[in-house]
Amino acid sequence: MDDESLSTARSKSQEEGKMGTLTDLLGTGEAATALGGVITALLDKLSHAVGWYANHDTPNRVAINTYIAEIQNSNIDPLIKAARISNAKKIIREYCNQENIVSIAIQSVKSDAKPENIDADWLAQFMDKARLVSSEEFQLIWGKILANECNEPGCVPRALLEILPRMDKEDAENFSLICRMAIRMGKSASPIIDTVNIDKYAQWGLALDTLIDLTSLGLINTNSNSYFLASETGETTVQYFDEIYPLSETKRIAVGGAIFTKAGKALYHSICVEKLDGFYEKICLPYWKRAENELCNMEKKLQKYGMDLSYIRGK
Repeated sequence: MDDESLSTARSKSQEEGKMGTLTDLLGTGEAATALGGVITALLDKLSHAVGWYANHDTPNRVAINTYIAEIQNSNIDPLIKAARISNAKKIIREYCNQENIVSIAIQSVKSDAKPENIDADWLAQFMDKARLVSSEEFQLIWGKILANECNEPGCVPRALLEILPRMDKEDAENFSLICRMAIRMGKSASPIIDTVNIDKYAQWGLALDTLIDLTSLGLINTNSNSYFLASETGETTVQYFDEIYPLSETKRIAVGGAIFTKAGKALYHSICVEKLDGFYEKICLPYWKRAENELCNMEKKLQKYGMDLSYIRGK
């Protein structure tokens, strides 16, 4: 059986498979009704954009009852038969990976999501990468990324789809660690990395090499000077998990020598992490106090020359 035959068999009874998938994932009731239209739109987008269809039966059952059984019962040369069975298993395995990821995404889509607005090229690139993701840990990440793109089309850069396949478990753990050091201001986020006192981060397992590796991947940018996180929509505080810190009149806050890239921000919003015990008290508060003192000293020096100080305070 060739690839075209496999594709034809897979797409048989597409509407029945779609409805079965919705029932399996959502059950019945108000929640199912609210999300049903969104998920139908996602499955339609997948079928029209990349030719991918949900299947109500388990892929393994389909493989046994349809693909492999038919090949085994054919009268073709044994070598060709073996090659086709191997290819069929590969296609089924890749389909299972994609289906797992789509199923995970469906659990996180919002009732007002607009999957129909996802760029077709983005979705094609996503599904091409997703077929090779067999790790449950990474499938969770890919599923959340698809959900985020459904909820806000255009929020996940295509660069992230190229970065993720290059990441191993250690890279994922290192990035998760950085995220545990991040503050939030509205939708913006940034890790607090005091490069002057980087040795203090050793107690949580962060070293300079970690920053270099994440920079090489394209998830963060680093600088010897301090970056700032600025209020864009009127926020007056920043958050470190359950800790709240006031911005006062500055409207921005120093975050240190590392910030998320656009791809890094998208990945940050696709994973769940817990706060680091003692990080806020040992790193954030002392760093912000020092940064404020340095700013005050700079203001005093510039005042001697009658210079405008508004740009320093972000006014």
